[in-house]
Amino acid sequence: MEAMPSKTATLRMSGKSAVAMARHPTLRGATVRAATPPARLGWRVGKVVVRRKVRAQVERVAAAGKTAGALLVVYGPMAAELFGLVEPPKRTRRAPAFAAGVLIGAGAVYALNRNNQD
Repeated sequence: MEAMPSKTATLRMSGKSAVAMARHPTLRGATVRAATPPARLGWRVGKVVVRRKVRAQVERVAAAGKTAGALLVVYGPMAAELFGLVEPPKRTRRAPAFAAGVLIGAGAVYALNRNNQD
């Protein structure tokens, strides 16, 4: 007479086999065709594991895309100008505008202080 495994041992073995089936796609496909309850459990667990792995990969790709996009926004115009794809902007004369701003500011300060002295 052979010894029968206990119910807990049977559950433990079926759980371990379900996890093994979930991690190996070829086992998963074979066990789904067999259609035993542990196989169905393995198929369900396998779908969860696959979704989790895909989600992690998508998150990594999204993070890399955000980094690449930020680098492109910051350094893209400089690189395009460097490689000659875009003409550099024309230099503008800033000295006359600066001098006019200084004169207007000095005149305003003089006028405001003069009114306060009376």
